[in-house]
Formats: sequence, structure tokens, C-alpha cells
Amino acid sequence: MKIELLDGAMGTTISNIYKNQEKCKEKVNLTNPEIILEIHKKYSEVGADYLKANTFNCSRKALENYGENPKEAYKYAVLGGKLCKEISKKYKKKSIGTLCIGDIDQIDGIIDSGVDIIMIETIYDMQKGLETLGLLRRRLCLKKINKPIMLSFAVNGEGNIYSGENILNIYKKFLSTDVMSLGINCSEFSQDIFKILKKLKRDTNLKISFHPNSDGDVQKFLGNITKLINENIVDIVGGCCGTDFNHIKRLKGVIESLENKNGVPDES
Repeated sequence: MKIELLDGAMGTTISNIYKNQEKCKEKVNLTNPEIILEIHKKYSEVGADYLKANTFNCSRKALENYGENPKEAYKYAVLGGKLCKEISKKYKKKSIGTLCIGDIDQIDGIIDSGVDIIMIETIYDMQKGLETLGLLRRRLCLKKINKPIMLSFAVNGEGNIYSGENILNIYKKFLSTDVMSLGINCSEFSQDIFKILKKLKRDTNLKISFHPNSDGDVQKFLGNITKLINENIVDIVGGCCGTDFNHIKRLKGVIESLENKNGVPDES
């Protein structure tokens, strides 16, 4: 089984590595696009197969929460998608427009940027997630565009999203022929999450994804994902909050080593 690799975090990379303290990270698409291009470039160079655009918080409501002009939602989203598409095309990767609770401006910007895939990630509320997915599908239909959709939920240690439902009880509500993958992100690994992903793998014909947070312990991050790979449970892995180029470089090494049956490489 070939394991595909997502990149790591965008927001914490902007802050921690590039020392850009802009509260609204999506504004950096406009003010410092060279940073975003370099981040995509470096994630490509360390082995990521998929690059996530800097579009996650481009909704009007999110911009208002940051004290930004909500009318910039479309601009920030389309810029983020185009920057990602530029590097993904150069390095022969796949670009992903990301969102959580989206609106028309954000969704239209992501679609119009030309990204290859759209991911609704960190789904923490069932009804809001379904509403966003429905809006995305309507906008794609209106524009006569077909895009594969990735879905990823944020869960607690028991596998419940934060509106209370267990992912196993609700995931079918989100499915249609446009969904290419189903998974979990922005969550810590647990035995319950292991069992949930295993059941999703067994009960669907979708690619199963897992891109968790990291608390700074890279070895633990790698070890948790390795358990899932060894059980043939996941098809797509990567990093969420707290991850950076080092996490993805070393995760690429893990994947290559496991494919060659050499085990997990030692920390270097």
C-alpha cells in the first residue's frame, strides 16, 4: 500500500519559523506572499505529496474575529489557493484548498484559485460541517466544476467531535461520490482513535487520512502514525498544529523505511 504524505502546519510555521506575528495568517497571502511560497516550496522539497493552501481562516466571520475587513475573504482565499497551486504545479504535487466553517466568499475564492482538491478539515460540529459541505457542493455545481473533496474531523480521545457525536455515528451523513478521503486531524492519538480509523478503513472504500497535532515530541508523533501505517489503516498522513518541515521530512523517512521494511529511522 502506497502511503501519501500531506504537508505540516501553516500557521505555526509562519509564526515560529518565519517570526511573522500577523494574527490573521491568511493576510500574509497578501502582505508577504514570498513567505507562503517558501513554505510550500520547503514542504515539497522534504517530500510532501499534497500541499495545503493558506486558506483555512478566510471566511468573513473568521476575518471579523481577527479584526480584519470581512470583505477581503474572497481575495485572501483566492490568493492563498493560487500561491499553493503555483508551487504544487512546479513540483508536481497536488494542491488543497482548506476550510472549516466556510461561507460563499471563502469557498468561491478557493474554487476560483484552481486548486486540485478541497478539504473541509477540523470538522468539530456536525450541523455546521454539513452546512459547509452542502454550500461547497452547491457552489461547485453552480460553477459547473468537479473537485474531489477530503473530509477530516477534529475529535477528542474517545473519537467524539465537539458537538458531542461520535464520528462513527455520523460520517455517512457527509458521504457522496465526490468524497475521496475521510479522516481525523487536529487531534491527539489514542487507542479509541486507532479503533475508529481501523473501522473506517474496513467499512468504506475511501482513502483514510490522519494528520495529528504535535506537542513537540517528534518521536511520539512519528510513532503514533507508524502504528497506523503498520496496520494498513491509513492511506494519507501528515501534520497539523505544531508540526513543521522537520516533522514532514522525518515522516517521509518513516514511510520510505517501512516501505523498504527497514523500520523507523533513529532520531538525527
